Amino acid sequence: MTLDSSMALLSAVEQIAVRAGEVIMPYFSAAVHFDAKADGSPVTQADKAADDLIQQALAELTPDMAILSEEMEQQLAASDRLQLRRLWLVDPLDGTRQFIRGDAGFSVNIALIVDHQPVLGVVYSPVEAVGYSAVLGQGAWRWQSGQRQPIQVAPIAHPMRVLTGFSATRRGEKTRTFLAHLPDYQLMELGSSLKICRIAEGMADVYPRFGLTSEWDTAAAQVILSEAGGLLCGLDGQALSYNVRDTLENPPFIAVGDPAYAWP
Repeated sequence: MTLDSSMALLSAVEQIAVRAGEVIMPYFSAAVHFDAKADGSPVTQADKAADDLIQQALAELTPDMAILSEEMEQQLAASDRLQLRRLWLVDPLDGTRQFIRGDAGFSVNIALIVDHQPVLGVVYSPVEAVGYSAVLGQGAWRWQSGQRQPIQVAPIAHPMRVLTGFSATRRGEKTRTFLAHLPDYQLMELGSSLKICRIAEGMADVYPRFGLTSEWDTAAAQVILSEAGGLLCGLDGQALSYNVRDTLENPPFIAVGDPAYAWP
């Protein structure tokens, strides 16, 4: 993509994310009914309505490109999916549990994957009406009310600012071990991929995740973080790749603002 074409595409995807947020918000202000999916995770009418809008808008924007969304009733067979070199990864409402609880920490995630790498990403917070976006090689931004500002990671704070999506009673053994190897730190709880965006804008230092996530949970925020100077990687230190396995589940990962720090 040329600079002009990539920025035009980014602007279009940002607008789609905002429209999805507008669809979501009326459900947020009402009693939220939810159903359980086959894997036991919750899904609401807001998830489905936002997904319908995003899928239709992306199909109109790039009619020849495949779309993989968390809320698709039938996913592509792995043998067919793995042949795709370009595709959209979508989570129309990342943080459904937070949404159901009335917590603002949920987001709309849209990422463009080319040759297994996220090259464009948009994460939008409907409650805050704040978005984060990036294009590979061209920078990362925070935007609100039509104003776009470049963002970058910050030097490690003292005490270190550690993001987690788990309450103290649910924090796993691997997370506790990770924390035990850090110097003084403060925990900051937040839902969805907004945690990774907080690191990208210099408001946090690290987010370790050893529990289950899927590729649409991280792809958009990964390119935002990398373009802001940070890194989202597996425990082997390598940036996560996408659409390379039979499963769409991510391995355990860590998102950091300072890749040069000796993380445990």
